[in-house]
Amino acid sequence: MVITQRRSSAKQLNVLPGGGALQSKSFIEFFAGIGLIHEALSPLGWHCSLANDNDPRKVAAYKANYPDVPFSDADIRDIPVSSLPHALLATASFPCIDLSQAGGRRGIEAEHSGIVWSFLEHVSGLIAQGKAPQFLLLENVVGLLTLHEGRSIDLLLTEIAKLGYSFDLIQVDAQHFTPQTRNRVFVVAVRDVSLAADVEMPDTHIRRYKVRQVFERNRDLPWAFFDFPSLPEREISLQDVVEEIPSGDRRWWDAERMDYFWSHLEHDHKPRLMDLMNSGADVYLTATRRGRRRGLREQIINIRWDGLAACLRTPKGGSSIQFIVRLRNGTAQVRKITGHESARLQGVALPNMSPNFVIPDGEQSALYAFGDAVCVPAVRWVVENSIEKFLAEGAAALLRPANSSAQLELDFGAIA
Repeated sequence: MVITQRRSSAKQLNVLPGGGALQSKSFIEFFAGIGLIHEALSPLGWHCSLANDNDPRKVAAYKANYPDVPFSDADIRDIPVSSLPHALLATASFPCIDLSQAGGRRGIEAEHSGIVWSFLEHVSGLIAQGKAPQFLLLENVVGLLTLHEGRSIDLLLTEIAKLGYSFDLIQVDAQHFTPQTRNRVFVVAVRDVSLAADVEMPDTHIRRYKVRQVFERNRDLPWAFFDFPSLPEREISLQDVVEEIPSGDRRWWDAERMDYFWSHLEHDHKPRLMDLMNSGADVYLTATRRGRRRGLREQIINIRWDGLAACLRTPKGGSSIQFIVRLRNGTAQVRKITGHESARLQGVALPNMSPNFVIPDGEQSALYAFGDAVCVPAVRWVVENSIEKFLAEGAAALLRPANSSAQLELDFGAIA
């Protein structure tokens, strides 16, 4: 049963009246953050009917980029369903804290991540009012797949199925699009589509063993697999992302902090970095500071050698802190990653990737804004190869069951 988190008395804040005819390729963006799902969808011809987030810093960043989008800064639990517009798609990049180590892995029923049930309650309310979204798009961390022996993802998919949606479940890592390791789970759901019971999950890179385990536990649920292509090869490097900051800039660490850096490097990373530095290499690397090593509470700095940044996080200390290491002219320099670099790692503020996206003022504000956002080109790739294909091709966008004679049932009545 869905956990109800609705408050005792609802209030309406900056929400447009609902109703009206469904507009083609419209979406409602819940947990909108700074608007990176919007940024992913906009070039595909989508327009946002309503965005919602109640974090003041993120709301300000969203409005700076999309001042004309109707916006609710209410808690999702305080938004009356009757005020929601009719849209083709509803998205939810819901809070991940209870699904990750940082939040103690409390699960999808806990205080923060459990807000996803309010999202599904709103979808249910829209269905009851004859305004069902044809598609749902949910995104979160990969811990969702295994948390509590899979109970969290099983419960989420079961509730989505109860609302009349079939769905696909995939993993996509941002490193295929930008130089950042950011592995995320996507649920793409489509309403009023049913496949024969013998449909099999395809064996592809985006449906690896953790996803397959979910499928094996939940074969009785309404799966609908999209015919995704292979993930692309990344076209930009860390060099393309890093800002060229002069050596004398105060953001580079001074001698005292460099002593700290060398003394806290992982034991086998120090000689490797020194060898690379002494070779005269001109290269950028990234590093992270960990709060514990092998069960001991001690600080340690790890270098990444693969030309990638670690997964961005909000700047709250410990492993959330990420650094740029520059080797040049036989010396090493270190500084914290900048907000502009974080934006680029999420796929904006680059010449060929949303160059005009407005970045929040202030380093901490920018790092916070992009630390728990989505990777724009990764989201766009998911939508292009699922929802977009379904709109264009109908049944051809979905993989057929093993039994070729099985019939695919479609209801396009809700699509304008």
